[in-house]
Amino acid sequence: MNKHMTLKAARCALPLLLAGVALPAAASNPSFNKNAYVANQSDNTVSVIDTATNAVTATVPVGTTPAGVAVSPNGADVYVANSNDNTVSVISAATNGVLATVPVGGTPKAVVVSPNGASVYVANSNANSVSVIDAATHTVVATVPVGNAPLSIAISPNGARVYTGNVGDGTVSVIDTAKRQLAATVPAGDSPFGLGMGPLGARLYVANLGSNNVSVIDAFSNRNVGTVTAGNGVDAVTTSPIGIPVYVANLSDNSVSVINPLNKALIATVAVGSAPVAMAVSERSARIYVANAGDNTVSVINAFNNKVISTIPVGSSPSAVATQPQ
Repeated sequence: MNKHMTLKAARCALPLLLAGVALPAAASNPSFNKNAYVANQSDNTVSVIDTATNAVTATVPVGTTPAGVAVSPNGADVYVANSNDNTVSVISAATNGVLATVPVGGTPKAVVVSPNGASVYVANSNANSVSVIDAATHTVVATVPVGNAPLSIAISPNGARVYTGNVGDGTVSVIDTAKRQLAATVPAGDSPFGLGMGPLGARLYVANLGSNNVSVIDAFSNRNVGTVTAGNGVDAVTTSPIGIPVYVANLSDNSVSVINPLNKALIATVAVGSAPVAMAVSERSARIYVANAGDNTVSVINAFNNKVISTIPVGSSPSAVATQPQ
């Protein structure tokens, strides 16, 4: 079978594979597992989007200049990194109220939650560190030094490793979460601005804003094993629930590149809003939510046909987006 037939077969099989993993039974609590959360930097709020209707259902005031957002594995808590007041706001998904405000390191830019929900990791860009928050007590229990100016963060599916993209020195730091210490430093491209972890934990994708490409890191060996070309101003990357395709946000092109990571082939280029800076995939629908900082919207891409099916007005300068796990 030639490579063109193989690619064609993969494209045909993709919607079926996505359908098999992306449409679980509805959660018993209707307030959980159907929302996307958007951090709006310029108005200090989080927009709550109902992913069933693609409408904003609430706006939650948080700290100053929210730059990162993550949701706990059970969908109950939403964590927001507030970069200009050095805190993390904890939002209840059930009430859309702030439960706690946690002081962290200097200029927190990104946040991620462990798969078991017990720990929250915050990348502090001006402190060159990661704060580890105990989710039960809402207190910082450790601080781990990393590379220069970490602006993004990711975690392995088993929770054993946390990764930061360090814009200041072009590296990715690898944290051993059991020891709470740096395990490795991996060279990436110029200005690694965004990270995306594959669902099996084998590959970490690094969006390099300065070099307009995506570095592929072998998570088992902590080696940079190649690059993938995308558009102009590559600043965010994520994967489908099955790991293929990979979605890359292109800040300067106002587009999202859809890429087959196996052969690095471009599957599609999707026009979105102005200055896309962050993405998240809904496991429920396999839709991709793209935060467009330049026009205060979120574009919703249908993964089955790579078309924008909705454009949602949100707050001012949306900088991060996360969806509730299923």
